[in-house]
Amino acid sequence: MAAESTSGSTSPTSPIVIAVLAVLVFGVAGTGILGGLAGAGVFSSGADDTSASAVTGPVAGIPAEYVGPIINAGRSCPALSPGLLAAQLQQESGFNPLARSSVGAEGIAQFMPGTWATRGLDGDNDHRADPFNPADAIPAAARYDCALAASVAHLGDPVRLMLAAYNAGPGAVLSAGGVPPYPETQTYVAKIIAAEPAMTAALAAASTPSGTVAPAARTAIAYARQQLGEHYLWGGTGPDLWDCSGLVQAAYKAAGVSLPRRTFEQAGESGPSIPVNDVSRWQPGDLLFAAGSDGTPDNPGHVGIYLGDRQVLHAPKKGDVVRIVDLDHYLTVTGVTRPASLAGY
Repeated sequence: MAAESTSGSTSPTSPIVIAVLAVLVFGVAGTGILGGLAGAGVFSSGADDTSASAVTGPVAGIPAEYVGPIINAGRSCPALSPGLLAAQLQQESGFNPLARSSVGAEGIAQFMPGTWATRGLDGDNDHRADPFNPADAIPAAARYDCALAASVAHLGDPVRLMLAAYNAGPGAVLSAGGVPPYPETQTYVAKIIAAEPAMTAALAAASTPSGTVAPAARTAIAYARQQLGEHYLWGGTGPDLWDCSGLVQAAYKAAGVSLPRRTFEQAGESGPSIPVNDVSRWQPGDLLFAAGSDGTPDNPGHVGIYLGDRQVLHAPKKGDVVRIVDLDHYLTVTGVTRPASLAGY
């Protein structure tokens, strides 16, 4: 639970008192990267009192619409991984975006209101930071995880200490000189670490095309997935900075398919056109063209790679990173092509 270090808890009173004292002792030190020692999860992790039934999904309990955001956010820092973040969200709320705990923690990442006030963010650019919106809460949880890891890593294993700080508060971790001796926190850390491998496998399965997929498309998608989290740069062609068409060109180059460099050229020279209005005919690896900010429907300025299941991988814009988004959060598609058909195998 992402909570204030002084919040209530279902744990015994004495650990809470210790956590409160830790806040007082270490308050000055916490005014840097953490802006205070509010924890992302001081006890009571998991939604024991929810306002809606738990959200379920087809892949190890991970709802399909959260796969992309978790993969994107899970690469925010070395201490975090997509599988670890997924396991943490499962432990916090069972992936329920409307979860409320008995002590007031809110949303899929179980932020306490006080912590959200300083750590929340607007992940989907709708001008509102909402802990009940997974598009906001998932990247906020990842960013807070990374801040916690940086603040406690000097004490030992940054992963275990990061998780402990999310649950019990960074003040408790600093006071204990490691994972606090609270049964709930120790169980929290152990369960998330144990669940990480299965969640990593589930995320890989969910974001990798299944069934009959053209070999070139499969190779291109695999290459593009390796660039998730890399930053956008107009004119970028890799290996660490990409624009939309540069990423598409490089992905298909890895598959042995030569594509033009610029988006509007790719639209006319990347294989046969596929009906735009019939998503059922789109295949993994198809290119989805859109007007973007500098184009038109007939002269597109943006392109992404379709992954299937209404998921799109693309390099969005300045200030963003290569990410997977649901088709509903992608731009209006004005053209679809199939470059995999150009492969010589």
